[in-house]
Amino acid sequence: MDAVKLVQNLQQETTCSVCLTFFSKPVTLACGHSFCQMCLTRSMGNEVTYFTCPECRKISHNFSGLNVRLSKLLAVCKNLNPQNLKNPVGQKYCQKHQQVPKLFCKEDQISLCISCAEGQEHAAHTFSPIKEAAQNCRKKLKDTVPHLRKKIKEWKKLKSSKKDKLDKMWRKLIRGEYAIIHQFLYEEEKKYMDRLKYDEYKSSQLRDNYCKTINQHAKNMEDTLQEIDETTCRPDLDLLEESKELLTTSESLLSEKPESFTLQLRKYPVTGMRNCLEKFKVNITMDPVTASNFVVISEDLKKVKHGDNCPEQSNCPEKFPYYFVFAEQSFDSGIYYWEVDVKEQPQWALGLATKSLRKRKTTQYSVEYLYILCFEKRGNKFYLVTRPGSV
Repeated sequence: MDAVKLVQNLQQETTCSVCLTFFSKPVTLACGHSFCQMCLTRSMGNEVTYFTCPECRKISHNFSGLNVRLSKLLAVCKNLNPQNLKNPVGQKYCQKHQQVPKLFCKEDQISLCISCAEGQEHAAHTFSPIKEAAQNCRKKLKDTVPHLRKKIKEWKKLKSSKKDKLDKMWRKLIRGEYAIIHQFLYEEEKKYMDRLKYDEYKSSQLRDNYCKTINQHAKNMEDTLQEIDETTCRPDLDLLEESKELLTTSESLLSEKPESFTLQLRKYPVTGMRNCLEKFKVNITMDPVTASNFVVISEDLKKVKHGDNCPEQSNCPEKFPYYFVFAEQSFDSGIYYWEVDVKEQPQWALGLATKSLRKRKTTQYSVEYLYILCFEKRGNKFYLVTRPGSV
């Protein structure tokens, strides 16, 4: 292969397949193809996450910076014009007429030799000498530089100002919204704390009155005891006359049954607690495989009830076995929240079990395996009971 062909092949390799000219600030994609930086930016369009290679259509997520080696090679290739190999002076020749270009076509923006300019293709075009056209071009390029620099500053300023304004706007908006919530919660807390303080004051008064009543009743009984001691030492006639009233007083004191003081609890709901819990809410379903005898699971795995053949509690031993089913879900750590509706069942038990209990598949509970909260009926009263004990 002659030197001219080699140069042409080399120049072809340093030509952008998009604009079909020498690379300008060449960049290389992951697939190995190279393009002008501006050509690649334009082909990306509005895509910011990924784009396709204009040549092989492979997807790329980014492209590296300027290919320095290719830029240096490009500078060499621009000087290796095939015509320069034939003409040591380095003049560019028209490939068609082998003449040095003398004129510049303003319409087509290309340099032409005299023969090309006289051809039919450029008959109606305007020409100027190469030197004059080059001077005009240099002037235009120099005049463009300050405008480009000004635009660069405007774009950078616009980018930074937009970013700063957007950040400040969101920061102000978020802080403002949470400031309102904080103020609301502070006022709610103060309201309930004031109410609690008032309730404590009223409870203290009730407790003081209760204590005074107890103390007075105890003093009355002590005084009666003293009178009994004194009366039993009196002569018989005096004793018989005074004992009737004393016995009546004693019976009255003995008939009175002291009532224990019970503090009336008031509700102090925490604002937003349910919304906070909703963040940790999980969907719980039953695992039919773990269900014990006499337990019926609904089709949606959300409800459980005793079967018709379930024995009565009264017919069972005192520590009767629990009939239960485990949840499908299990948790090793973290914060979770779910609700269990027990309003239709006067007696119920809810519990937390370890993995080892699931493997045992027994209806009997054990201290080391299970924690249960029960709602039990004893006589005409109901009680909340924890087993094996308080947590």
